[in-house]
Amino acid sequence: LEFAVQMSCQGCADSVRAALDAAPDVKLLELRPQEQSVLVETTAAAERVRELLENSGCRAVLKGMGGSSEGERGSRGAHGGAWGCPEGV
Repeated sequence: LEFAVQMSCQGCADSVRAALDAAPDVKLLELRPQEQSVLVETTAAAERVRELLENSGCRAVLKGMGGSSEGERGSRGAHGGAWGCPEGV
């Protein structure tokens, strides 16, 4: 599963990593703060993974299901990378 995740600093990325590392059924494959993208492998429902990501303090939206491709690496989606750090993170 690939998610667009609001990460604009290293603290955001660290919070996302910690939230996913705490879930035994979620394997973090790629964490790309500059692209605001997270790729995971999981047996859990996409909604559960989204909730884990949002519990880290970052807004998250499912981008797609499937593997990473080189063509997607440069894409920032509709938000254009303009998200800021959430309050209190």
